Amino acid sequence: MQNTQAKPMKEIMYRESRIAKALGEPAKYSIINFLVSNGPANVTEIAKAVHRHIATVSFHLAKLKALEIVRFEEKSDGTYYWIKYPKEIRNILKALNAFVKRTLTRVYEDI
Repeated sequence: MQNTQAKPMKEIMYRESRIAKALGEPAKYSIINFLVSNGPANVTEIAKAVHRHIATVSFHLAKLKALEIVRFEEKSDGTYYWIKYPKEIRNILKALNAFVKRTLTRVYEDI
C-alpha cells in the first residue's frame, strides 16, 4: 500500500519554502509590507514607497503573483496590486515581528 500523504506533504513544504524565500528578500518583503499596510497600489506608488526602481518592483511583483501572494487588476489609470490573502500574510508578518522582538530581547538584556 502506498503512502498517499508523502507527495502532497512535499508539495506543501515546497510551496511554504518558496513563500519563506520570497519573504526573505528585502525588496519583496518591503513590497508585501507596504501592500498589507496600505492596500491596493500601482507600481509607481509601490516603487516610491519602497525606494526601488519601477522595473525592480515590476520584477518582484511578477514573482509575488506567481507565488499567489499578490493579485492585480488592470484599470484605465494603470495596474493595481494587492495582497491576495491579507489575513494570512498579516499573521505571518506578526509572527516574524514577534520572533524578532523575542530574539532581540536577549540581545538587549546582555548590553
